[in-house]
Amino acid sequence: MKQHSPQKKLEVKELKITYEGIETKWTKMTPKSLRKKVTQIQEYTQSDPHRAIQEISKIYLRHRELPILNNYLNLSYQAIGDTENVDKITVKTYKSFPRYLFAKTNYAHTCLRKGEMDKFEEIFEYKSDLKALYPEREVFHYTEFLAFMSVWAVYYYKIGADKASIACYKSMKVVDAEHHTTRTTKVLIHRTWSLWLMDKIFGKNPLDKKISEAFKDKAKQTSPSRHSYKL
Repeated sequence: MKQHSPQKKLEVKELKITYEGIETKWTKMTPKSLRKKVTQIQEYTQSDPHRAIQEISKIYLRHRELPILNNYLNLSYQAIGDTENVDKITVKTYKSFPRYLFAKTNYAHTCLRKGEMDKFEEIFEYKSDLKALYPEREVFHYTEFLAFMSVWAVYYYKIGADKASIACYKSMKVVDAEHHTTRTTKVLIHRTWSLWLMDKIFGKNPLDKKISEAFKDKAKQTSPSRHSYKL
């Protein structure tokens, strides 16, 4: 097993993200006849998580092999604060689909919450860059980016790498400042964020420009589509 050595530097490479729906090996696993219902369940995970759980339970026994369904079940349990079921579904999903990004991020959050730091970088195969983790991918959905940056922001916060933590959060704000993942991340790293604001106001301990400047271009467009950006 590779010895745990916390990364305190943020890897930043060119990355294309989109707000439009994209097909991945995981979304393709969802039968076409079920996709409309799954889309509705996705909306319920935030607007009515109890209903989302009810709807998933109706089809779960027949479609438990769908990673996306497991992810929505996880999100729903998170929304109602059911930590016990969150942990159960998180571990199950990660064991079944270890390469599924949301399985990785959900399990990583669980490990961080439990203080199991040694497992964190193993989950991401010792890569803190999405493109390095999935070299076969050209484009990532913005929710994938937010989930990935969120868990790394919390990780950096936990190990005391405050500048990298803030840089991750700032990149999330560029992509979608109002998304629940971005807001939740702000709460999770609130102490770091507060200290950064104080530094900005009083001019103390300015952020390392080598880290923060990686996100100053504000998502330049990389294609005619207004939904595709370069970070």
